[in-house]
Amino acid sequence: MISAWPAPGALAIVDVASAPDTLTGVGSGAPGPESASWESGGQETEDDPAPERFVEHRDGWGTARDVGSLIARLVALTWCWTLIWLALWSVVPAIIGWTPTVVTSGSMEPSLPIGSVVQVDDTVDLNKVGAGSVISFDDPGVPGSRVTHRVAGTERAGEDVVAFRTKGDANQEVDTMLVPVANVHGVARLVVPYAGAPKAWAVNGDWLAFGVFFVVTVGAAALSVDTVSRFVRPGTTRRRRRGGRRTAAVAVAVAAMLGAPSTGAAFTATTDSAGSQVSMTSQWFIDAIDRDNPVAHWRLGESPGGAPSLVLADDFETFAGWNNYGAGSVVSSAAQARSGSNSALKIGNNDPNGGWKLLPSSIGNDFVFEVWVYRPASFGGGAIDRVGLEDGSFNGYTFGVDHGGNTLRIDRRTGGSASAIGSSVAFNPPEDQWYRLQMTRTSSAITLTAFDGAGGVLASTTASDATTTAFDRVTVRGGWSYHLDDLSVSASATSTPTVAADRIGTLPGTYVGNPALGQPGLVTSDADAAARFDGIDDMVQLGDSPLINTSARDQRTVELWFDADRVTGRQLLYEEGGTVNGLNVYLDGAQLYATAWSNTSGWSNHLTTIAPAAITVGSRHHVVVTLDAAVTKTLTLYVDGAAVATSTKTDSGSWAAHSDDGGIGALNSDTRFHDGTAQGGGFHFAGDIDEVVIFNSLPTPAHIADHHAAGG
Repeated sequence: MISAWPAPGALAIVDVASAPDTLTGVGSGAPGPESASWESGGQETEDDPAPERFVEHRDGWGTARDVGSLIARLVALTWCWTLIWLALWSVVPAIIGWTPTVVTSGSMEPSLPIGSVVQVDDTVDLNKVGAGSVISFDDPGVPGSRVTHRVAGTERAGEDVVAFRTKGDANQEVDTMLVPVANVHGVARLVVPYAGAPKAWAVNGDWLAFGVFFVVTVGAAALSVDTVSRFVRPGTTRRRRRGGRRTAAVAVAVAAMLGAPSTGAAFTATTDSAGSQVSMTSQWFIDAIDRDNPVAHWRLGESPGGAPSLVLADDFETFAGWNNYGAGSVVSSAAQARSGSNSALKIGNNDPNGGWKLLPSSIGNDFVFEVWVYRPASFGGGAIDRVGLEDGSFNGYTFGVDHGGNTLRIDRRTGGSASAIGSSVAFNPPEDQWYRLQMTRTSSAITLTAFDGAGGVLASTTASDATTTAFDRVTVRGGWSYHLDDLSVSASATSTPTVAADRIGTLPGTYVGNPALGQPGLVTSDADAAARFDGIDDMVQLGDSPLINTSARDQRTVELWFDADRVTGRQLLYEEGGTVNGLNVYLDGAQLYATAWSNTSGWSNHLTTIAPAAITVGSRHHVVVTLDAAVTKTLTLYVDGAAVATSTKTDSGSWAAHSDDGGIGALNSDTRFHDGTAQGGGFHFAGDIDEVVIFNSLPTPAHIADHHAAGG
């Protein structure tokens, strides 16, 4: 018998042999309904084999063994609860039609870790999907393989997207092949990190990780089933019922709190379609602009006078960034190489089929382009090998090496189609050996020269043409197959450039005065430079274009970045038109204004918006002005991605054509300010201007915010 009970919380150590007949009130202080009871004369019951000795805290969790059991059961339940939550997040979205796919490579890390389950929405209008969106598609180069990558750009036929340029976040280059819209399964909407890890391990052959996961999961499931069964239907022994119920209850509750993983959209900014949540990163600046179809884009990134600046060098040892054009392709080849182990091989198909690769940054009028060419005699003759530089609309220049007619010539490209310019000269193209072709351009003068392996001149021809003045890609075309190696593009800087290249090719500008070129760009995510204006006589003069000023418009957007060196006086950032019709953006002291007017259309007065916050010296700003003249005339001013001022009118009529020339950084001819008109030029800006873009559309506020965010 036990004559006295220990104090609460103390240990009660009981020798069963000393009291075999009766034991009551252990751990409770007095017999009662909740007391442990064993009165079988020392015989163990069927449900409760009697231990020789047990230890219990009066207010504790039971035996020391129960504490370990609690921890084990808690871990097992947490593991199983986590798996259940991950499974639910992976399959429940199927109710609204999304389909899951598992990430099995690291090309999208850190946004999409290996083993993540990505929910894909196939109901999105692909014409509204632009740079920054994440899409899932069938790999055009590997049949049966599915890829989930971020959109780096689009190729359009009119308003319709026909293909996407894509890139993995962890990759240095864009994917080699364009992705046709027919290959696209949809847009990524939701990611559940690591929910598909077992499948990724199996696909990648990591059987050790898969086996450990399997064993742990089976063990955790067995222990969890036992725990839940004790909680729902405990054993017959009251002591065990009390300890088992308490252990199971705590384990279930804590596991429920800890086991739900943090899930949600891994894509946290806005895109073009409502509900899609895809992040925009700084590397997508140009493509963020391009998805709104600009009609002009003056990057103001020309190199100053001095040594030529290398823009691109490709030895094809690491084959990346090449895209197909039409039915042709450019692929890596180890069959021939001038240096290293590999070259590029242009696969057959008639011109203009072939391939292209983007330059790291757009270049202007002056350049030096070189490439080594090897054509095996076994490939045959009769077709023309063509390589050159073109813009986003595939306008530009390529050389033409005619193996059938034995001539060398320069071709102008218009929308990809070739037409000869200048004179064709006699040239017997080498076969079964490498030779070098060099194309140089200064202003409108183009020279094409063929050299042998020792540097001797084989043939040379010239042409004069100023149709295209800005280039952003290398193109490889022609009607036969040939090898390329050691390709390079340099921006020639024999003198300070006078042309402010329009990346779109609509309206090149002219540098006046002596702007300081090659300044650090105001778009920090892009390596392209900015131009610095002295506030005295520097500016960019813009001529006439039906896409910009000589046709009436219902919509216009002007976008630019600036950093002022002073905030005194009146300084024009951009202007077009004259005193009758036009639009401008300017500083008046520290106040930022935007104004639009159309007296020809009968507007009763001009529209003016004023940014509420003062501009300070040395502060970088992104400015967008939108004019909607379709019905109600609305002028909206955005600063650093957000709308800050709006002005409206109810007058009729579109924004009328205006033949007066425009200007960047100063007044080119005439204009109208918020308080009157001005004529004859002047109002020079002092500071840096960068990335001036014109749209004949109204980018959405979300897109404007994306432009700002993508600029860094």
